[in-house]
Amino acid sequence: MMRLFYSPFHGFVHKSLVVMHEAGVADQIITVPTFPFRNTAGEAVYGQYPMTELNPLGKVPTLALANGVVLYGSQCVVEYLDALSKGPRLYPPDGPRRWDALRRLALGDTIFELGVQMGLEGRQPPAEPRPALYASLQAKIVASFDLMEEEAAGYNDFDIGHVGLLQGISYSAMMYSARAADPLYPDFDWRAGRPQLAAWYDETIARPSVQAHLNKPYEGDMSPEFHRQHLQAVLAARSAA
Repeated sequence: MMRLFYSPFHGFVHKSLVVMHEAGVADQIITVPTFPFRNTAGEAVYGQYPMTELNPLGKVPTLALANGVVLYGSQCVVEYLDALSKGPRLYPPDGPRRWDALRRLALGDTIFELGVQMGLEGRQPPAEPRPALYASLQAKIVASFDLMEEEAAGYNDFDIGHVGLLQGISYSAMMYSARAADPLYPDFDWRAGRPQLAAWYDETIARPSVQAHLNKPYEGDMSPEFHRQHLQAVLAARSAA
């Protein structure tokens, strides 16, 4: 069995979960809830969660193969999972379609990263958030959503670029709905003035690979002990290889 260490917050679309279902390998993967912003005691202390034993960046998603090989970085993880698929691949073959898919994947990933950056900034004491940073990040997010609205009518089929866009859009929607993203623009609504993008998003999140987790609570063991058990199993497999 492979092990996918990931954040079990299902208020947004996880690329890795979507791809493992699209590839038909979900039954070969143990999902291991991971909280990079907590230590083993469950305290909210950044940088003390033991993911660094597998991934020096201490980030998720991290995919551990049965032989102890560890892959990290979402783009690496999802491309590996897609390579296991016995059905249609989400990564188009070489040519214009592939580069367009990778471009959209990069766009969605960056929107997601901007949202995470805003969320981390919001953890700072009230006197410390930097208005100039928020303004810069917001301008990039708005420009990205405007571009997606222009292109949405041409979002045909379903490829890895669309998976990336779903994650970026859904994470932004979650952050802004919680008023946790941007104190300068707390009422930002990505749907406003973007009917084509909104229609595409609503239709696409109905895919079974998305509905398998979106807005559904994680029902497994989320304890530090469970995490440590599987982390140790990966380390043992690595030592035996």
